[in-house]
Amino acid sequence: MSHPDPTAAPRSSASVLLVDDDDDLAHVISRALERRGYEVHRARTGNEALASLPNLHRLDAAVVDLVLPGAGGLEVVRAIRRSFPRSRIVAMTGLSEPVLARAFQEAGADAFLAKPVELQDLYDALTQRP
Repeated sequence: MSHPDPTAAPRSSASVLLVDDDDDLAHVISRALERRGYEVHRARTGNEALASLPNLHRLDAAVVDLVLPGAGGLEVVRAIRRSFPRSRIVAMTGLSEPVLARAFQEAGADAFLAKPVELQDLYDALTQRP
């Protein structure tokens, strides 16, 4: 079964905050989301993400790594959920333990993806609604 190209023509005008200290991965994700029409805001550390929240007028979605320099991913997810209660939050990590997925969900994440992240899975997680 073939999957649609996650880098296909723009389909969204949503604003997304990408929080990951892996510059190579963040570049790939940013480019793919921008091709889909997302306005991508990038933070490399948890502290940078927390500091950026008051400056964002709108945040439709966030993609947050668990392990970050400074404030951790769980703290960032909680802060995003408090500041932007209607935003879609996708958590991701290279650590594959079920307890982490549960912790992220309890913190306010809507979806949890294990790294390496498939772009189509990320796009699906960002657009899926309960």
